[in-house]
Amino acid sequence: WGWGCVATLRVRFAAMATFFRLEKRLVLAALVAGLLIGSLGLGAVEAKKKKGAVSTEKLEELRSLSWDADTKEGVIFLTKAEDVEGFLVGSERPYSLVMSVVLLDKMLENEGVKTQKHAVAITESLRAAVKRYRQSVAREEEDIFFVQIEFNADTQALFQKMEVQSFPTTLVVRKKDKIALKDPTFKIRGDARFTQSSKKEFFEFLEDTFSLGIFEISDEKISISVFNIVVGYTLIIFMARVLWKLAKAGLMVPLMAVGSVAVFWFSTSGIIKCIIHSLPMVIADGRGNAQVFVQDNRNQTMLEGIVMSSAYLVITLCLSLFTFFFPYVKNETVKNVGLYTTFIVGVMGYLYVLDCFEWKSHMTTRIYGWNI
Repeated sequence: WGWGCVATLRVRFAAMATFFRLEKRLVLAALVAGLLIGSLGLGAVEAKKKKGAVSTEKLEELRSLSWDADTKEGVIFLTKAEDVEGFLVGSERPYSLVMSVVLLDKMLENEGVKTQKHAVAITESLRAAVKRYRQSVAREEEDIFFVQIEFNADTQALFQKMEVQSFPTTLVVRKKDKIALKDPTFKIRGDARFTQSSKKEFFEFLEDTFSLGIFEISDEKISISVFNIVVGYTLIIFMARVLWKLAKAGLMVPLMAVGSVAVFWFSTSGIIKCIIHSLPMVIADGRGNAQVFVQDNRNQTMLEGIVMSSAYLVITLCLSLFTFFFPYVKNETVKNVGLYTTFIVGVMGYLYVLDCFEWKSHMTTRIYGWNI
């Protein structure tokens, strides 16, 4: 019986020793696993801190660029894709970017008046937005930045990823938007795109995007004062009195003739279209010189229309004088000089109009098959 107890105790002690050795190994394994998990956690925290530090550096860089003396009224101007990508890439950032496309001057020279007008208007809208934003947000708290990116050979691939297909185009990249260079496109949403240029519509787009209450524009109400009403009715009564006097004096027929000529001149000048589309009197070329004629068959300047309608008027005046006036002059010298002068001036005006038409429309004018 005694030896049996001793054997049993030996077995139990051996089992306990084996258990303690196994438990020791498990404790060591748990310690090692804990150290590994802790180091990974610390690495993730350090990486996050490093990423946050880089984002903070980018934020300070944008503030510095926006307030730089060379920056035009707070709008940052970038010409290299690498510089733009540095501010875009990432799953999030402590700032938002409002980016607009800018065309080179030599590109704008080959575009129509409407495109040139859009280029000026969107730049003015961006500057006005910066001014409005700075009136409400302190410099050290700015986190929305307005950027113009030049369209060139270096940035062309970047604009393809942004899916920019027209001009003007303005894009917004918010703080939480994920941008990855490896993706074929940046997947910028449709509601973050603006393809107009007017200040009012641009401010509405910014307010819809950020909802800051900064870019709200109240509609201007047209006020009609009693003074304006009195002046308007006075002018109407005065004009009616003048017309009555002219009719009484028998001058209505000549007045109607002059009025019809004025209507002809005004209607052929295209001034109504210029007023509707807010086309300029003249445009400036790449060197800043005034340019009256636009080599675009879809657009014109206001002064171009005035010149061409005046040329039509000169031609019709020469034709009328040549047909109905100078042939009935009794003085032969005056009659001959008048006929030759009106003929030469009329032909030269006609050829001038044809030359302008061919230059503007790139079409050749023919009469009965003959190239004139």
